[in-house]
Amino acid sequence: MSRLNRASGLTLALGLLLLQTGCASLPFGGSEKFDAASQAKRIRQQQDMRAAADANTAPLEPITLEDRLHRGDLLRSSGDYAGAMWHYLQAHEQGPQDSAPITRMASLHLLSDPRQAESMFRKLVGEHPENGAAHTGLGLALIERQDWTAARETLTHAVALSSQSAAAHSALGVCLDQLGEHGGARAAYLNATTLHPHYYEALNNLGVSYLTTEEFDAAAEALRRASQQQERDPAVFNNLGLALGRLGRYDEALAAFRKGGAEQAARNNLGFVHYLNGSYDRAIEEYERALLVDGDQRLLVLRNLRAAKRAKQESHASAKAGRS
Repeated sequence: MSRLNRASGLTLALGLLLLQTGCASLPFGGSEKFDAASQAKRIRQQQDMRAAADANTAPLEPITLEDRLHRGDLLRSSGDYAGAMWHYLQAHEQGPQDSAPITRMASLHLLSDPRQAESMFRKLVGEHPENGAAHTGLGLALIERQDWTAARETLTHAVALSSQSAAAHSALGVCLDQLGEHGGARAAYLNATTLHPHYYEALNNLGVSYLTTEEFDAAAEALRRASQQQERDPAVFNNLGLALGRLGRYDEALAAFRKGGAEQAARNNLGFVHYLNGSYDRAIEEYERALLVDGDQRLLVLRNLRAAKRAKQESHASAKAGRS
């Protein structure tokens, strides 16, 4: 059993090994969380306000469905989900047979209510079987409930329909990795990054895939590229720190962990890397350093410290038994 698997009982301070489905790269953009319950009242309030504003503006030309979608996309990218939903609803009223408004509304539900999103995307797939974005959305909803086999089938079809969709390729890669088909997964991630060179989620997933099989040099290279594309995602830097640490590049690993979180979390993660490498004394030292730093990870660090001490005792006992 690999050390990575043996250490699965330990807890990291931040999300190492996070596979990202990349719903942000669906054509309508935006990866932030959408809380449908808390936004519902705001949506209703803004419907009247925006309708009145549209009426008072009295544009020289009617607002087209494409304009509605574009306005909704801009609002969504700025975090105004209520405003985005309102424009998507208006677009749907203008073109009830057009799948694009429903696809965008379903994408918002995907971030908070995957089952509702799955229902909406299934309806879209039934009504528009050649719509690659609808199949991609359904695949992402299936990923959310970890139905990997069904998701792979759906996303394979999505890729066939939309071969230029980076999101479809990357999401398919996530499914293949989960099913142990790492070669196919890596090809899918590379397809995604070829189509969308700044698609850091696919690079992160490629790095995680290599971490899973302990190909640490390849993992570090993919994650370094991901970190250059996106400097604000803690998961990328924590994954990079893990790859560098497994290569014994501890100073670089700590620098990456510090970019991924607070000092206490960084020290905890460095301790975890030493644990994975079988350096239990150094792991214990890092956990003890983490306990001297202010932070909200104290209980987590204590659990990891106890695990490292147990591993050290077991290692010594095993070595003693081997000599006797």
